[in-house]
Amino acid sequence: MGGCCYVRMTAVVLWACAATAIAQRSAALMSAAVAEAEGQGVRTGVAAIEIDGTWRYRHRQDERFVPASNMKLLSAAAVLHGLGHSYEFGTRFELRQGRLVVHAGGDPNLITGTEHGPEALWRGLVSALIQRGVRSVRAVELQQGVFTGPGRPATWPQDQLDTYYCAPTGGFVLEQGTFRLQVRPAGATAEALLVAPFLDMPVDGSIAVVAAKKGAVYGAMDLGDRLRVQGKMWKGSTQVVTQTAVRDPLPWFERGVLQALAQGGIRVTADAAAIDVPELYRHRTPLQPALVRMLEESSNFDAEQLVRVLGAELSGDGSLQGGLAAVRATLDGKFGGAGEALVQIDGSGLSRGNEVTPRLLVTALREIVASRDADMFLAALPVGGETGTLSGRFQNSPVRGRVQAKTGWIRGASSLSGILQRKDGSRCAFAILMNYDPRKDGVNRMLKTLQERIVEALDRGASDG
Repeated sequence: MGGCCYVRMTAVVLWACAATAIAQRSAALMSAAVAEAEGQGVRTGVAAIEIDGTWRYRHRQDERFVPASNMKLLSAAAVLHGLGHSYEFGTRFELRQGRLVVHAGGDPNLITGTEHGPEALWRGLVSALIQRGVRSVRAVELQQGVFTGPGRPATWPQDQLDTYYCAPTGGFVLEQGTFRLQVRPAGATAEALLVAPFLDMPVDGSIAVVAAKKGAVYGAMDLGDRLRVQGKMWKGSTQVVTQTAVRDPLPWFERGVLQALAQGGIRVTADAAAIDVPELYRHRTPLQPALVRMLEESSNFDAEQLVRVLGAELSGDGSLQGGLAAVRATLDGKFGGAGEALVQIDGSGLSRGNEVTPRLLVTALREIVASRDADMFLAALPVGGETGTLSGRFQNSPVRGRVQAKTGWIRGASSLSGILQRKDGSRCAFAILMNYDPRKDGVNRMLKTLQERIVEALDRGASDG
């Protein structure tokens, strides 16, 4: 019997020694990747923790870094915890003395061609009016309520505000704060057709069709009451759909309501009956699609919009600042407090003034993955080598399909943070934040490789305790 116990104890000791050796080798591989990055002048912070709370690796884990789009992880964790996985956005319509009054809900899902496109909202509204026997209204009034203030953070790049990734937010928004034009060569000038949203918006200006491909650049601007196109398009170009930020989302939504009424045979006239219907129609859409766009597609618009909705629901303040305050309060209440580990300027990470520690990021990731909201959160994260912003990464990696993470890049900052699931079912949260001189070009490709090496090293062995 004693000999049997000795054999068992010896096997346990050998296993423990082997596990420790593997863990040490894993840590050495991560340290080598970190040293290579820092040898190139890239300050690097890494934190990795098992879901059971055991630390795997730490380097500069309590220093603050510019996180780029990894800020979306904290925003998403706060939104999901604060709103709940069953939350629905709601746009409410009422008749007040014959006026059609629309109450904002900050719905980000009104996107043409999707299940929750604006066409469904327009149909529901017109149907509700017809069912009530209402064939005319006195006026249309949009009430943004608590969604006050500017639609974009002042710290966003001011020379890029017409780009889709700098689209404005608000109480009423169609198409993620953008419009889409279909452009194709058609003789001496290109044909430009508004394809989303489907509104009768005039388009003026012209895009010349030219023989030379070099220097052929064109674009469009939102002038409020019309769109203006300009520039040059190469004659050999195929049909292209461009996406451009609107100047202000509110007039676009109002135009959509008025057009829907007209097409539904509902007149807007001062002599309409002065009737009251407090709950005429409420259009609802779920949280999940916006969360997926925020994380899988890295949508800046959805990040800022969801943060504003969080502020509206938790504190009655749907401004940009109200949303950030709600994120901070939620992190403090759920994830042990952010304290000095977080400087948050926006919800998306596009602002260079954001700062966060790797420790805070992995703490939030570990908490959300251990919560009842884990499935919804993980379903929104890109999968290495397969979906979203990770579809082109980890293609030939042993962790392909088992790493879910958020990428991030702005000039001077590259990041990758998320969850690794090993073949034995264990899971590890990791945060990799890298900051460098923004004047350096071509650095990010190297950093992506090093980030992937760190994740692959985490896949080796058990926790080192």
